[in-house]
Amino acid sequence: MSNEIIKKIESLFIEKKYEIVIKISEKELNTQEIPASLSNLIGICKVLKKERTIEDVSSALSFFEEAYLKGKNTVHGMNGLTHLISIGLQFLKGNNQLKPFIIRAEKFYLEAENHFKKNEVFLSSGLLLFSHFLDSEKQKEISNQILNGVSKSKFLRSKCLFEKNYYKDWLQKDHFENAIINSKYFNKFKVKEIKEINYKKNEKINIGFVSSDFEKNHPITFFIKNTIKYLDKKKFRISLFSLAKKNIEDESQNELKSLADEWFDCEKFDNQQLINLIQEKRIYILFDVMGFTNPFRLEIFKSRISPIQVSWLAYCNTLGFETIDYIIADNNLILKNEEKLYSEKIVRLPNIWSSHSGFTFEREFLDQPCEKEQIFTFGSFNNFKKISDETVDAWSSILQNVSNSRLILKSSIFCNVSLLLKKFEKNGVKHKIEIFEKENFFKKKDHLDLYKKIDLALDTFPYNGVTTTFEALWMGVPTMVLKGYNFNSRCGESIITNTGINYLVAPNIKDYIKRASLLSQDKKKLNKIRKLLFDQVLSTPLFNTQSFAKNFGDLLFKIFNRKV
Repeated sequence: MSNEIIKKIESLFIEKKYEIVIKISEKELNTQEIPASLSNLIGICKVLKKERTIEDVSSALSFFEEAYLKGKNTVHGMNGLTHLISIGLQFLKGNNQLKPFIIRAEKFYLEAENHFKKNEVFLSSGLLLFSHFLDSEKQKEISNQILNGVSKSKFLRSKCLFEKNYYKDWLQKDHFENAIINSKYFNKFKVKEIKEINYKKNEKINIGFVSSDFEKNHPITFFIKNTIKYLDKKKFRISLFSLAKKNIEDESQNELKSLADEWFDCEKFDNQQLINLIQEKRIYILFDVMGFTNPFRLEIFKSRISPIQVSWLAYCNTLGFETIDYIIADNNLILKNEEKLYSEKIVRLPNIWSSHSGFTFEREFLDQPCEKEQIFTFGSFNNFKKISDETVDAWSSILQNVSNSRLILKSSIFCNVSLLLKKFEKNGVKHKIEIFEKENFFKKKDHLDLYKKIDLALDTFPYNGVTTTFEALWMGVPTMVLKGYNFNSRCGESIITNTGINYLVAPNIKDYIKRASLLSQDKKKLNKIRKLLFDQVLSTPLFNTQSFAKNFGDLLFKIFNRKV
């Protein structure tokens, strides 16, 4: 193949004339002669072309696969493989014809890792791939490589720190020490010094919340909307800085806009522009409502933008930033002797660290589903990545103990469940597992109605469910949780403690199995708990958002006056 044709194609690619590149490749090029570098380029053109079809995507993946096979152990081969993984997974949902590409990508990754194990792009694609396969051991291996010095990428390192919350052998001391190291990879921005900003102009305490999740009924929106709705507007002026895509038809965005004093669509702002806006608005207390879920935007908090900076709601662990002053918890989440393992000062709300607004749907009390179905149904609608090996083993033991039982699972993420099912199969209970696809429960009410099939919900550990547990309780479904060892692993304990039904908080895994098994046999006790939940849970701190907002405001006032 002549250099002239290659240069011509490269030039057309730079000019974004993707369709012309594709035509030339189909008419003038012999597939066998196309080098790995050009295979990648043609594949990208097929993905970026106008009026792209799934056949175009499939063809693109073939070119990426060819690029890898032709250029093994070269940068072009690696690029082919990383494109195969990232683009393949991007379009896999609802397109089963692409599944063989992802299956082969796993094989290619394993054979290529000795050559590229220090390459950040390669490692990042590995995290993506093995997350899809729910291969926690391989993810752990890659995360350890990254955190042990292979990568200086704040994005990769932060992603790994987030993922480490899924593992029980990663202690809070490990989180703390690595978060401190990780913070050094974040940049500081050009900011006005606090003394240069005249906060005395503020008639109220200006508070601001920064999040990339103010959209699409994201769980965050259900926890924050009533908090800002019921905060004392005589004391506080509330600004929301949304990093989500602006959508005038988005129900969540419109509701939050109506509740805040000011709303700013900042998706297209770079971090410096965002900082400038926040300082221009003289925000005195600034909340990070992202944590490691969005490391790129979190970076603004490495600088002193506001006099007081607080971590709350989105990430239930330490961030390691000396410029984040406080993390909001409650008395159930972080013990006094553990405070040294968080870089932030711990401030505690009196009951619960967050309160859910509930739903507008009418609630109805339902008797136990097992009375009608003639089978006892356990359930978990948590993200499948939270289903640790310890969780699988505990749930398997429960299913073995309860002869006529099943476990319904529904994940909030799209993934390959083969490995997860193999774990249950190894324990002899695969036939008792029913998996419901998220796509069939697009509407919130459809999702909530699925709880009507559940007799007893089971929480995951060490990474607990939060939104799912609040939802189960709102529907009147009891949830068995396990005591934890840090903020993240005690969320379930704090939630259930606030219902007053302490039997549902197991002190250890053995008791977790025992109590869940016994409740399946003691229908009278379980029904009493269900009735108690249905009658009383909305008046508990979990859903009493007016009381929560008052406590939240009182805490902010103490923070403002430096009395905590």
